[in-house]
Amino acid sequence: MTGLGSQLELVRETGRRLADLAHSLRVPFEFHAVADPLEELRPRALGRRIGEALAINAVNRLHHVAPHALGPLLALFRDQAPKIVTLVEQEASHNSPYFLSRFLEALHYYSATFDSLDATFPTDSPQRARVEKFIFAAEINNIVACEGAARVERHERLERWRRVMEGKGFRGVPLSANAVNQSRMLLSIYTCDGYRLNEDAGCLLLGWQDRPLIAVSAWRC
Repeated sequence: MTGLGSQLELVRETGRRLADLAHSLRVPFEFHAVADPLEELRPRALGRRIGEALAINAVNRLHHVAPHALGPLLALFRDQAPKIVTLVEQEASHNSPYFLSRFLEALHYYSATFDSLDATFPTDSPQRARVEKFIFAAEINNIVACEGAARVERHERLERWRRVMEGKGFRGVPLSANAVNQSRMLLSIYTCDGYRLNEDAGCLLLGWQDRPLIAVSAWRC
């Protein structure tokens, strides 16, 4: 597995955790950490070996790619002929050039997000405090207060990602009934009943009450 991230040590830490999990399951595992920006990614960074199948898992990463570089990056993925590309992104429209649109969208989206945290974690939870401080606070500040190249949180809705992926030669792959059932089973483990899991043309939407928060889709070329 090759892990891509902005900070090498954090990527390596992810690799160490995955290696521990693989060892506990007695699964052979190798991890290669790469800290190159996605805009500068080259095929050799993937460390791919002859005859290996390629699967790409992009979790909350593609919305950070500069608009002028997203097309070439997806073309690079396509040219590597991956067996599958899975895309996980926040289901929100925070990429409007207009401040008021972004502000209102962020208000509704993060209101639902914080409501879900209220129901999931106690107010004095250290884990909750870290998520709020280091993830959501930074996202909200960037969405609302930054413009131009300084704004890197460019979340788009699933329908927009469909157009982007199809425009680069990818076709959607509906998630299997088994995958959907497993997702519902995992969600049922949580005692909080405010989370919702819905399907949208073969994709999954995880939400809080009636507000979708995360979209998961799969693609092939």
